[in-house]
Amino acid sequence: MHSILRKSVNIRAGFTLTELMAVVIIIALLAGLATGSYKKAVERSRFADGLSAATTIMSAVERYYADHMSATDARRPKRDRLDISFANVKICSAEPDYCYKTKYFETTIHNGYTQAVRRKGSSTGDYALRVYSSLFGNKSRSEPDCLAYNKMGFDLCVSMGYSSCSPATSSSCSVTSPCVCSR
Repeated sequence: MHSILRKSVNIRAGFTLTELMAVVIIIALLAGLATGSYKKAVERSRFADGLSAATTIMSAVERYYADHMSATDARRPKRDRLDISFANVKICSAEPDYCYKTKYFETTIHNGYTQAVRRKGSSTGDYALRVYSSLFGNKSRSEPDCLAYNKMGFDLCVSMGYSSCSPATSSSCSVTSPCVCSR
C-alpha cells in the first residue's frame, strides 16, 4: 500500500517554462518603460543646464554693456571680454569669438540675445533656447523662447512649460524654420 500512495502523490518542484517566460516578459516591459522615462528626465536636466548657461552669458553681456558702453551700441562683446568662465568649454567652429561650446550645447552671443543650441555629436539636436536682453528694447520678451527643430524638440519645449508655439503643430518644425515656443 505504501508504494501505491507514493505513485499518486505528484510533488512539484520549481517553475514551468511558461511561468518563467511570463516573468521575463513583464520585466522587459517594465525596463522599457523605465528607460524611456529615464531618457526624458536626463534631457529635461540638460534643457535646464542649457537655459542656465544662456542666462548666465546674457547676464555677463548686460554687465559688460553697463560697464563699457551704452545700450545703443549694437556691437556684441567677444567672449574673452566677459566676466564669466565655464569648465570644459571648447572653441566653436562657426563663431569662435562669440560662442561657448560645452558637451551638449553651443551658446552664441548675438545682438540682443544669446542662443543655446542643443548639439548631438556634430549635428544640431532637437531644440535651442533663446534668452533676450532687457537692454535692447526687448522688455516685452522677458521670458526665454524654446525653438523646436522636430517633434521631439517640440514635445520637450511643451513639457517644459513653453506651450504657446508658432506654428502650433510639430509637423512644421525644422532646423531652417523652427517652431518658436514661449511661456
